[in-house]
Amino acid sequence: MILTLLLLFLSSCSYEPWIDVELVIPEQHPFEDAFSESMWFTLSYFNGERIVDEHIPKGSRNVSVKVRSGGLAVFSFRPIGELGAIGGFYEPGDERRVNVLPEYGAFAEMLLNAASYRAEPVSRLSVREVLTAVDDIQAIDETEFLRDIFNGTLGYGIKLNDKYLVRYDSIPEGVWISERFDIPSFEIDFTGESVSLMLYPGVYRYAEVSRGLLLTVIVDEEGEGSFMMSGIPLW
Repeated sequence: MILTLLLLFLSSCSYEPWIDVELVIPEQHPFEDAFSESMWFTLSYFNGERIVDEHIPKGSRNVSVKVRSGGLAVFSFRPIGELGAIGGFYEPGDERRVNVLPEYGAFAEMLLNAASYRAEPVSRLSVREVLTAVDDIQAIDETEFLRDIFNGTLGYGIKLNDKYLVRYDSIPEGVWISERFDIPSFEIDFTGESVSLMLYPGVYRYAEVSRGLLLTVIVDEEGEGSFMMSGIPLW
């Protein structure tokens, strides 16, 4: 009896309700590389209990944060301007060094929005299992995914979107750099030929360095595409 109580006491002493996690941006953002300029980021993260916002000094590539050890934590580095986030995740059993990537940004933003009003279901989610279940995290139908999280029905399967052929017309000539590593960049020559890409519903951005232009492409859930052109935001 005494030995059992002692073991229980020792195990309770070793349990860490909060742990330090190091967040790392392992590579330059594609726009940083294209413009040879470091970005300002705002870090927003779900620590397993609530949403925390933290300003990150320009040029910083890593930061340490505290999160609850027993559930999912979600991280989003948001660049200044109308640009996509860089995302990452930590859950029990993962290494405490998390690489954040542009291709995880939209999914991380979705989970942060969900956690802002219903934290507990998000904290119980396993992104590791989600990544095992789907070939491409960008294919996930966000509306159905959130409904399943909140209803506790995610185990019945994850609904995926189709890719759609989107045609780029009337885009100025130049080399258009994608803001995400998993989405190809493209080039338009002086003939002004259109460019077509297969994309999931979502928002995609491309920068043309010589012209200082930002192309934002939006694909809705029916596969209809639209785009807008603006100047590159200063950062």
